[in-house]
Amino acid sequence: MSDHLMKTYARQPIAFTHGQGAWMWSTEGEKYLDGLAGIAVNGLGHNHPKLVKAIADQAARLIHTSNLYGVVEQQTLATKLCQLSGMQEAFFLQLGC
Repeated sequence: MSDHLMKTYARQPIAFTHGQGAWMWSTEGEKYLDGLAGIAVNGLGHNHPKLVKAIADQAARLIHTSNLYGVVEQQTLATKLCQLSGMQEAFFLQLGC
């Protein structure tokens, strides 16, 4: 591991090269079930063709827009979530460092 990374986590002695669905492969070629999902940052799995295309398509337009502006996709998702849940409003936030 890099000596230049701040010691904020008790990092495990393993690194991953790629994933497929809920599975990831280590630099040593071993297969692991991804049970942490990036500590709940990304629970979407890995390398699903539809997800890869959707992310690439979105990145070609906008990668991120602040909640200070209207976000059409966010408004669409909020409407769908409220319809499915019976709630009146949805709140999206981004936690960062």
